[in-house]
Amino acid sequence: MSAIVSLLRVMTLRDAEAIVIEPGKVPTLRRRGLVEALAMPALEPAMLAGFAEPLLAGQSLAEGPVMVSFTDADVTYPVTIEQTGSGLRLVVRRPAPRKPQKENYRQDAKEPERPPSDAGLAEIHAPHEQRPVADCLPSRRLGGNSSPALARLLEEAVRDARTRGASDVFVSTGQTARIKVDGRLETLEVHVDDDALAAAVRELARDGSADLSMELDGARLRVNAFVHLDGVAVAARLIRDHVPGLGELGLPPELASIVELRDGLVLVCGPTGSGKSTTLASLIDLLDQKRAAHVITLEDPIEYRFTARRCLIHQRELGTHMQTFAEGLRAALREAPDVILLGELRDKETIAAALTAAETGHLVLATLHAPNAVGAVDRLIDTGAPAGRLGACLRTIVTQYLVPRKDGGRAVAAEVVPVTAAVGNIIRKGELHTLPTAIQSGRDAGMIPLERSLARLVETGAVAPAVIKKFAADHDLLASLAGKLRY
Repeated sequence: MSAIVSLLRVMTLRDAEAIVIEPGKVPTLRRRGLVEALAMPALEPAMLAGFAEPLLAGQSLAEGPVMVSFTDADVTYPVTIEQTGSGLRLVVRRPAPRKPQKENYRQDAKEPERPPSDAGLAEIHAPHEQRPVADCLPSRRLGGNSSPALARLLEEAVRDARTRGASDVFVSTGQTARIKVDGRLETLEVHVDDDALAAAVRELARDGSADLSMELDGARLRVNAFVHLDGVAVAARLIRDHVPGLGELGLPPELASIVELRDGLVLVCGPTGSGKSTTLASLIDLLDQKRAAHVITLEDPIEYRFTARRCLIHQRELGTHMQTFAEGLRAALREAPDVILLGELRDKETIAAALTAAETGHLVLATLHAPNAVGAVDRLIDTGAPAGRLGACLRTIVTQYLVPRKDGGRAVAAEVVPVTAAVGNIIRKGELHTLPTAIQSGRDAGMIPLERSLARLVETGAVAPAVIKKFAADHDLLASLAGKLRY
């Protein structure tokens, strides 16, 4: 056991997200979506069994992976144990940082303390940054224009933001209003009354924060109002007034084949603000043009409103029409859909329900915060999704980034990975370290490495060479594809 404890400490020292330990194989670290083998011999099965059996405490692995925890020197590691053909497979994740206990927000001294809502869910914000549900202040979901006062306060800022082509508006007590244009923060010359803003936000965010959707002068907004150390603030995402096509977004035309799929799971990955939801909306709009299907969308909140042509489309919003994504998915299976759009894969329960839907004859389109295809599969496995099920039901993994253009605005760079038989076999065997090579060599199968997409942006003169180096994981491949790169 001491050898495995030493491995866990190595994982922590190297700032890795997880370590994978299997019998007869060299242990591997997972860092920033990449897999790194340690310089050491393979471990014996008896060593893994001696470490795992006390943790299992008699729990059976016959029904699938078991999630337990291991404590060493007051540090607790989450551990996933799975039975494979060669023996036990362990995935140990780094411990979550300790956080001070949060106090429930109270609107004033006379108001009784409000307990956290049972509906609060941990949200995946970035690759391998998973917060325990108990550590999260729940966010209230409010449907429609539930705060006329807040709408009036945001009206001028939103109008100016639309004029300047901004994607987001930020207002905060004691600070200048700001907007985000092409990923950069800029100041906004509008006045928002601090007292009125505080009153509006505190009425909404009685549990610390609140999500809501709004419409202002024809503009749809996705809004989060929240309380912070120095007061209150609002972050509002502006949503386009029409559903853009794949070509308008600058996405590869190969993505059009996704709407021809009849079942399975399609993932659209990338960081926050990379346009994942817009890509899903574009796929649904394309599907509506090509064939008749019953589509159910589960969104947080509803962003684009679809005007159905050939399809029957039902849109449902988290907190308004359902309490959780998992609940909405379970209900959808009784509503005879052909296609399910899922706003985000956030937790173990939602991921399990999505896999079930994908395996039972439905096409499921979902977003996931992950840096690439390897990171996406890695994250799903870490949440307990069996590798065998993933290899069988995944159909395509798309990862996209927004890259600053030379002439202003942002261009899309995308990695596209159709899950062929070979890729499915890699996933089932857990040999994710070989997946980048399969992507690079799989052009005939429709694979598009991110580096190829970045190189194309350089070759067309849209993006500067120095910019794309920040997004590429394989600089050697990038240099070979883009002859204009200057290091």
